[in-house]
This record gives sequence, C-alpha cells and structure tokens, in this order.
Amino acid sequence: MADVSATEVLCTEHRAILRMLDVTKELAHLLEVGVDVPPDMLDAVAEFMRVFGDEHLKKEEQYLFPALGKRGVSLEGVAVDTLQHDHDRARTLLGKMSEAATAYRERRPKADRRWGRFATEYAAVMRRHIDKEQQIFYPAAENILTPEEKRHLGETLQRETTSSGRFSQMADSMAAQVLV
Repeated sequence: MADVSATEVLCTEHRAILRMLDVTKELAHLLEVGVDVPPDMLDAVAEFMRVFGDEHLKKEEQYLFPALGKRGVSLEGVAVDTLQHDHDRARTLLGKMSEAATAYRERRPKADRRWGRFATEYAAVMRRHIDKEQQIFYPAAENILTPEEKRHLGETLQRETTSSGRFSQMADSMAAQVLV
C-alpha cells in the first residue's frame, strides 16, 4: 500500500459524495417542479449514501475522531462532537429520504415534495460538514498527528475501503444521466 494519509483517503471519498450530492440536489429540484423521476434513481441515491456515505462516516468515527480525541482536539467551533452531530443529523435525514422514496414509489400524495425537502436539507448538511472537515478539521489533523499516526490511519482506512470504486462509478453514472 502506498503511503497515503487518512485525510487523503477521506478527501477522495468526499469527491464521490459531493458528486452524488449534486445528483441529489438536482433530483430534488426536478421533483419539486413536478418532473416524474424514476423511483429507482431515488433508491440509488439512498443506497449510495446508506452504504458508501455511511462507511465513510464510520471511518471518521471509528478511527480519525478517536485518534484526534486522544489529543483533546477542538478547533474554532469544529470539535469532534460537532462533527458527530452532523453525522447523526445526516443519518436522520437519510432515513426520512428513504421513507419518502418508498412513499414516492407507492405514489402517495406529496411524497415527491417530502423527498425533495429532505434531500435538499441532507445535501446542505453534508456540504457544510464536508467544508468544515476539508477547510479546518483535516488540515488541523495533518498538523496534529505524527507522521507514524498518519501513515497507520491511512493504511487502516485504505483496508476499510471496500466499495469506493463501485460507488464512485455509480455517482459518475448518475451524474451523467441527471446533470446537464
């Protein structure tokens, strides 16, 4: 395995997540203006975020946050517990998106608008979260962790990455279908 830091692994995953957030936002917009979106697309967004997105969040929670927590990291309002709160909020919204997707598939009234509302909020929460991590938290982590800790965490996160290629392709494929 190449020497890659934990934050490099996580930033690579952020690129795929951001691509799918673009898709999510566009699908929400289409639903909100009354376009009939294939229910499978909503299911695919949910699968991506539930599997790949949550795998990413778990890597932060199980490896990066504890490593930094041992050093008492709290940076300009971006404490580990603040990032964890974002994770929890994203998971709650994803659950609501999944419920709305099921309702949409069943053609229940206003399911399209509910999915759009939850998806828009989910995308906003995740974008702000990723910005906090990439602008403040990850650079600080790079400065705080020792070279050995960074190498070890990077190797661990690479081993824990089981599906990034498939999900990156999924995000690109859906973006090609949805984004103009």
